[in-house]
Amino acid sequence: MNRFDEAAKTWDNKQASIDSSNACVENLQKHVVIKENANILDYGCGTGFIAFVLSTDKNSVLGMDYSDGMVNRFNEKANELNFDNIKAVKHNMNEDEISKNTYDLFISSMTMHHIKDTNMFAQKAYDSLVNGGYICINDLEKEDGTFHEKHKNDGVEHFGYEKENVKKIFTNVGFKIISCDTVYIHERNEKEYPLFNLIAKK
Repeated sequence: MNRFDEAAKTWDNKQASIDSSNACVENLQKHVVIKENANILDYGCGTGFIAFVLSTDKNSVLGMDYSDGMVNRFNEKANELNFDNIKAVKHNMNEDEISKNTYDLFISSMTMHHIKDTNMFAQKAYDSLVNGGYICINDLEKEDGTFHEKHKNDGVEHFGYEKENVKKIFTNVGFKIISCDTVYIHERNEKEYPLFNLIAKK
């Protein structure tokens, strides 16, 4: 069991995570008009903060997460709320493939820093999108390693990212950058941790 399986039980009480997810979506909607019947992939979906906000009666949203606990809670909520166009599945980015040329939007919040090979992540995201599809990556800007101090950085592969480096990674696999804005400030450990939102088009 990874630590997120246990955390899933109380994840929906994390107001800062809800607020940062909302900031991610608001920034996306400022720059991109998502088509009505969009096929959306929420990678590292957790319990569905972003997926449920993006869900409409005409689109479909697939959540992917490495944590059984998160996936189970996501699907419980979908069932409780009678959402039939939204579900989550377990996925390991390091080992599992993602359907290619399938999604209109690939969105991922606070997940990339848990994945060692960022270039591989960017490539799989690019390949998963239809031509003209969009990516939205929300994550920590470069930090000093204290953001996950409480968890001794368990499962953390990167202490955030320089925004210019992130742009290069996604440009190198073929994306055209639309924007890369600071959209939220996490406050913890008596410090401020900015989050960026990278939006790009295939």
